[in-house]
Amino acid sequence: MEPENATDEAPNSPTTAVDRTAWVQSLFIQHSSRIRGYITALTPSLGFVDDVFQETFLTVSAKAGSYDVERDFLPWACGIARFKVMEAGRRAGRAWRPLSPDVIEALCACEPETAPEIQDGLLGHLEKCVKKLAPQSGKIIDMFYQQSHKPAEIAKHLGWTVASVYVALSRARTMLKQCVETRMQVERGSR
Repeated sequence: MEPENATDEAPNSPTTAVDRTAWVQSLFIQHSSRIRGYITALTPSLGFVDDVFQETFLTVSAKAGSYDVERDFLPWACGIARFKVMEAGRRAGRAWRPLSPDVIEALCACEPETAPEIQDGLLGHLEKCVKKLAPQSGKIIDMFYQQSHKPAEIAKHLGWTVASVYVALSRARTMLKQCVETRMQVERGSR
């Protein structure tokens, strides 16, 4: 099981700047799915996620020397990601509108301390729900999210129109959302 915070890893912390940068980068990679999920939750479009994720990695690498090994790594990296999301929003202008900086700040302020545990539970539910999708819906979700294909590539591969791919993705997301919410309600009811 991966360590949840940097204090578990502090005894192995490096002494030189180069080692420290490599160490912080390895922590970033170790927590990359959670950091990417955090960025995805704060961005209005999946088209922005990869760029913000890469910028976050570069900034985390550049700030490796200032990272306090006594602090939890994930909140530190997510704090950097939050600022990168807001920077991307300012640069994107009108293409970014769904979340204002105030909303992003409010979401981040409300983040519970148990976010990793909740996220693990959500991911578990999501995996089970993806398996319940119709084969074609599951294939489209896999191609888009796991294989990182653009809708135009998916359309070409399946012989569909791009609009059909967007509709199928939207329907699959709606089904996944409903499935995850139902599973969470059942889980809460059994406690």
